[in-house]
Amino acid sequence: MTLGILVYAAVLGFFNDYTDILDTKSYSTTFLVAIVLQVLTYLTLLVKKRVASSFKHKPGAGNKAGLVLGVWLVLFLSKFVFLAAIDAIFGSSVEISGFVGLMAIIVTMTLAKELIDIGFNKLAD
Repeated sequence: MTLGILVYAAVLGFFNDYTDILDTKSYSTTFLVAIVLQVLTYLTLLVKKRVASSFKHKPGAGNKAGLVLGVWLVLFLSKFVFLAAIDAIFGSSVEISGFVGLMAIIVTMTLAKELIDIGFNKLAD
């Protein structure tokens, strides 16, 4: 959780400083947004696991399609929940340029976290 929050804060800081996708009033706000996003990401992954487990152990092509569709739907709709939560919590202190902007931020955060994980694994070897 802590590493995720720090990565999210760094990525959000860069987006705030160098793009028009994100605008926050202060770095404290940016850091709080990182905490909220990390918690929401954690909750989304819990819901995704629950949906996946309900389809995973059942045979048949319909269940496989249900698995893919269910997981995709949770991951897709969660981004709207993220936007609504940020708007409800921070109001005009945080402006994100919509769904596409949020997707760019989330993809960048995910890539940054994966690169850090790869680096840690390489160092462990």
